[in-house]
Amino acid sequence: MTELLSHTVLVLGAGLAGFATAYHLHQQGYHITLLDHPDWLDEFRTDASQPVPIVLGCHYETRRVLRTLDREQPSEDDRTIPLEFWLPDGRIVPYQSARLPGAFQWMMSLFSFHGLSWQDRWRLFSHVEQIWEQAQILPPDLENRTAEEWLTAAGQSPEARERIWDPFAQWLTGNALARLSAATFVHLLSTVFLRDASDARLTHPAGSIDHRFIIPMKQTLHRANVRIVSLAHRPTLRFGQTGVSEIRLHDDTRLRANRYVIALSYHNLLQLLPERLLTRYAYFAQITELKSLSEVTIQLTCPIPKERPRLLLLPGRPFHQLTSTSLGSGEIEYRLSAVGNALAELNNDQLVDAAQTEMCELFSGTARKDVIVRAVFREPHAALLLTPGVSRLRPLQQSPIQNLFVAGAWTDTGWPANLESALVSAHRCAQLVAGHAA
Repeated sequence: MTELLSHTVLVLGAGLAGFATAYHLHQQGYHITLLDHPDWLDEFRTDASQPVPIVLGCHYETRRVLRTLDREQPSEDDRTIPLEFWLPDGRIVPYQSARLPGAFQWMMSLFSFHGLSWQDRWRLFSHVEQIWEQAQILPPDLENRTAEEWLTAAGQSPEARERIWDPFAQWLTGNALARLSAATFVHLLSTVFLRDASDARLTHPAGSIDHRFIIPMKQTLHRANVRIVSLAHRPTLRFGQTGVSEIRLHDDTRLRANRYVIALSYHNLLQLLPERLLTRYAYFAQITELKSLSEVTIQLTCPIPKERPRLLLLPGRPFHQLTSTSLGSGEIEYRLSAVGNALAELNNDQLVDAAQTEMCELFSGTARKDVIVRAVFREPHAALLLTPGVSRLRPLQQSPIQNLFVAGAWTDTGWPANLESALVSAHRCAQLVAGHAA
């Protein structure tokens, strides 16, 4: 049995959320043990093999962690890219934040954005201005309405909702307007666009989650002699009258700590909990109601002249977005992706055919034989379903068990289940653990 020390924490999950939590706690002087299992994945595009997703300027925690980890070797391959919309008439329209102080930046940015008609721009501006001047307030039932219903009430035309707002919602949350909570959508819109111009700036970081986050954290923890235990069998959590009492391994080894952090997907968390906790605590029972959306991604290369790194949103098309990245060889790599639609039902050959068709239609003059598909990826849990009412189901990092904490992109952070959410949850877990021990 392990010696019970003061300031000890046992973290279940050696993925991004687990390592980030351990990294923060190590910096505060805690003794950390991480448990890992091959079936434990973070999911929601934050697993080690995933490329680092596009980072918004308002993703403050992601940017802070990257600056800390890159202190010795900042990446020269990170690129600032525009947010662009492909319109049905073939035009590509960028959204550009005006570099002006305060409210002037979003006003000018909105009025200069040609993806919306003049009428839609004016209606949106008038709606937001009235809210700011308190002549009108946001409806109190936003959490019970869809984003599409709210935009319709705000005067946005069907064309605006289809061409701009739906692809934007798909990219930002993985959810279509028709099912996305209006409260979630309005919160994200105000966070991204209604503050500093830099908050809407997009950065495409180079490398994978493993390369940019997990490996540097792991190296720091190894130097501090933090234990990382790889398991062949799932452990068992034992609960006593005051909380988690120990973790028992398959060989009957027992691990004990003052605090326990479960940094896993909600599927893996539920597999570890005894049935009595699900029936006793609404906190755990509500997790069983969460649902996620699948994603298909096609990685390919294509010789398009003068192409550059970009994010291109694709309204009304089979794929929802196209990202392009410069490779070290000077070649451009493309990733076509779609969340929660009928493409997931196609086999790989059909997906390859759909991707080649898409590239030829998006870039006229492209020969089908030149579109080389490198890989097809299927992610069953790429986005959290964020329908009205779902925000109440996402758990806080502090569980009702006083010495048990939960980290992961899917927890309640104010963000969709993404990279920023995973890192915010890890930081909050570390703060809560430190607060309990103070």
